[in-house]
Amino acid sequence: MEVADCRTIARGDLNAWVTRLLGRAEVIAPVRGQGGDEVFASIAAPEEVLWSFRNPLLPPKHLLLPQTDTLAEFRRVDGHYQVQEPPPPRPKILLNARSCDAVGLAFLAEMHAQDLTDAAVLRRAEALTVVSLACHQPCPLGFCVCCDAGPFLEHDFDLQLTDLGDRFHAEPGTPKGQALLDLAPDLFQVADAAAAEQRFALEQQALASFGKETCHFGAAMRRISTRRVAEDLWEKMSPWCLECGGCNHACPTCYCFSVADRTENGCTTRCRMWDSCQYAEFTLEASGHNPRPKRADRMKRRFYHKVSAQYFQRDGRVGCVGCGRCVQVCMGTTDMPAVVGAIRRGNWVSGRPA
Repeated sequence: MEVADCRTIARGDLNAWVTRLLGRAEVIAPVRGQGGDEVFASIAAPEEVLWSFRNPLLPPKHLLLPQTDTLAEFRRVDGHYQVQEPPPPRPKILLNARSCDAVGLAFLAEMHAQDLTDAAVLRRAEALTVVSLACHQPCPLGFCVCCDAGPFLEHDFDLQLTDLGDRFHAEPGTPKGQALLDLAPDLFQVADAAAAEQRFALEQQALASFGKETCHFGAAMRRISTRRVAEDLWEKMSPWCLECGGCNHACPTCYCFSVADRTENGCTTRCRMWDSCQYAEFTLEASGHNPRPKRADRMKRRFYHKVSAQYFQRDGRVGCVGCGRCVQVCMGTTDMPAVVGAIRRGNWVSGRPA
């Protein structure tokens, strides 16, 4: 991003811009849901968009990985089976994603582009434009600064917005983001030096707002990657996991799934559905053998996948964006900061890292 490419838009012109976005694609944004909770949902009018909000409990990963994803439909016609793939995805714009969620979507797209590429996920990623909204203040439970996932971003966004008060600073990160600015040349102005300085000051202020006690993956990565985590530590931690799967479902980077067929009115639909590596039967084989029968085995595998240097080398980043959702949903105490802290220190006492 070049400073010369940056723009500003007056707060009063935001609704006019969002109206033009609605004319281009489906727009998903944080809105006020039933009961008053913030959720990501499609909007019909610009007034629905929240510009100041607590990050929704569920991340927007369903835009790339729907909770129930139709892979194909099968019908028997004249003694033969016909296979019908889902229609191509429609263009979508994710507006006001927080930095951690923008990075989470980038992680999912990159991961599904490796090895055997997942065409369905990549088609959705190509059809999606991500507009992130930088964070002035860290989330109460967030530690994105430990994961290179915020509070401001240098990459992994199409367009990054920063709230300057009476106006918003806009940084295009890709041609898709630039196209959203080009929709409204009359609403966006070239960012002046004062706007750039204010944006930089807000970033420094946000970074300084993080406390000393964060997640610190480095030491834990060294220990878990060199097999220096004692087996009895996993045994001590595992009873505090209730195997609810909440951490997986609320995580922006988790992608465990199972596949099932559903037949109705002569049509069989093969679906991919969210699953959890913490469920006892997730790795159960058809033979009846389960390579990870114990809860401690499943915990060990989950955090090896998230934190180890081996996966960091493959993916180019840790499998966490520091959003803090696992801390919020965990009914035990086996969230990411707690377990990483225990691995770093080599001890676990009374359900909390020693």
